[in-house]
Amino acid sequence: MSSNVPISSNSNNLTAPTPQNTPLNQAPIALGLSRPTVPDISEDNEQDDEESKPDLGGLEQHMLGMVQGKLAGLVGKSSGYIESLPIEVRLSVEALKGVQVKQNELQNQYKRECLELEKKYLALQTPLYQRRTAIISGQSAPTQQEVDAGEQYSIKDDENYVPIAKGTAPTTAAIP
Repeated sequence: MSSNVPISSNSNNLTAPTPQNTPLNQAPIALGLSRPTVPDISEDNEQDDEESKPDLGGLEQHMLGMVQGKLAGLVGKSSGYIESLPIEVRLSVEALKGVQVKQNELQNQYKRECLELEKKYLALQTPLYQRRTAIISGQSAPTQQEVDAGEQYSIKDDENYVPIAKGTAPTTAAIP
């Protein structure tokens, strides 16, 4: 800690106490070496470079098509690696495939049940969405129960909330 470092009032020592990882001498770049310079680059030079390149678009597309054709021919073919493994290891690989089948079945069951839950709750929420649309568009006025529930939430949520005067009746004013 710096509190353990004795600071003497000697005028002979002009160097302040520094952490151990701070160098006491300047870096060589500050000793008069010039900084690297970058010549100005104009947009005209960039266009010339692009124009001088040979058009390889057709060749690149042809090569890409050839590679994709070769790879498509390999899909589903065995590399021979699994067949080269000892019988005990191959049995383990087959067991893992069986476990994966069960995992996939559970995942599919999960997705089906999630879809059913989403459908159920969408049906429950649809009247609420319709009611919100009616209030926002001004087609119907909010009920006093809806206003009271909103005020209760605002009081609980915001400590600085100022309740609306009780004598005001809800109207069918659209929300801009």
